[in-house]
Amino acid sequence: MKRGFLMIAVVLAIAMPALAARNMVANGNFAKGGKVEGDDAWTIPGWHVRLADWKQGHVQREGDKRTYNYSCGCGHPLHIRPWAGLICPGCKGFFGGEESGSWYTQNHTRVDLTGGSLHFKLSEGVGNNQGVRVFSKMFRVKRGWGYKLRFRVKTRGSHARVFVEGWRTTTQADYVYDEKMKEMDPYGIKHPVEKCYRAHVNCTGTSSWKTFTKEFVPPKRYWYDWASVKLYAYMPGEAWFDDVILVPMTPGEMDQYMTSKRKPKDRRFKR
Repeated sequence: MKRGFLMIAVVLAIAMPALAARNMVANGNFAKGGKVEGDDAWTIPGWHVRLADWKQGHVQREGDKRTYNYSCGCGHPLHIRPWAGLICPGCKGFFGGEESGSWYTQNHTRVDLTGGSLHFKLSEGVGNNQGVRVFSKMFRVKRGWGYKLRFRVKTRGSHARVFVEGWRTTTQADYVYDEKMKEMDPYGIKHPVEKCYRAHVNCTGTSSWKTFTKEFVPPKRYWYDWASVKLYAYMPGEAWFDDVILVPMTPGEMDQYMTSKRKPKDRRFKR
């Protein structure tokens, strides 16, 4: 009997490596979070609800040299063009790496936890324009590796999309990593990053809860170092998200995925 149980345990251990993989998205089931008195944003561990977006100000010219000035959408002056993962010292909003000005400075007022799920409420003005979005905390990834995404979503009037966005280190000359930068850099990225990859799920048929899955391996020219899951909805109405899971593929799953993507050779070139 003992030997039989041991054999079953071994078989299960071999067959279930993907299920045992660590979810790279913290608090993906939104079990943690709440409203702090005096704060107009919900605190949801693992997620950035309060957002900031930069805009370029005036340009100073001295001979052939140009100096660009940047500011957060909240109006706080910035001494650099912010990259994804930084935090505005003024409003404490998260920079997603996109130039959107002040569109998302009130994003947090449209996000809460309802019934244990992340909930967006989109007015007509917001739904027909910028929509509502949140980012998971950024995390390091293994360059070139594949991942599996799974989540649930429900909508009423609104349309939902989910992204896994990837950034890689790039060069940017107009910054010095000093104490000011440390204050803005909670992840310790230290160097500018640029968005180079996006896995996208367009969520349809979600008048009731629906589960979506996606597997992806970035092409070599789009390999990235940091990633974040972005939940997004637009059009007036409401959207709910839950059970967001992102796990790395096993070596066997990677091999199977790459094999399925290989195109057969054209018979005309065979000898």
